[in-house]
Amino acid sequence: MIEAILAMRFAVGLLGEREQAGWWPSSFMSPTSSAFLMPVFGANILHARYQGIVEASKRVHDERIGVGRVFHLFRLPEATEQRLFDALSSNEGKMGTPLLSPEAASVALSVLAVASTEAKEGPISIGSVEDLGRKDWLSIAASLYAAAFAAEVQCFPYFSDKQ
Repeated sequence: MIEAILAMRFAVGLLGEREQAGWWPSSFMSPTSSAFLMPVFGANILHARYQGIVEASKRVHDERIGVGRVFHLFRLPEATEQRLFDALSSNEGKMGTPLLSPEAASVALSVLAVASTEAKEGPISIGSVEDLGRKDWLSIAASLYAAAFAAEVQCFPYFSDKQ
């Protein structure tokens, strides 16, 4: 499940960037980003891209949803965030590269989305914090993101203490 979350973060992060849907103003996943990331981060360029898209995406999600006892794809419980970091570190050379194109990101997102759904705009509650333990939350969120990108609307699936 951790690998699927990483893949979804890369896909949504890339598709939301300035050159694609423009949900956030970053360009960490663009082909030209290597020019400014490589001199600073060297071999850790995948980590730099990942951290950049997570932070840019998190800021926009937080602005739209709010913060507190709320979680979303880019703000998960601390234990999950640590597992994501560890997984990315151990697989650094094996992942992320195929998702450098919007087409590959769209395919990855559609694979994670098990069903098509109607595009919804704005913050969308998809369950309570306890639902983060269920395996299907990722496919529900992927379906909402995929529909939103296709319809050119912004959608922010989230979990909260109250349903």
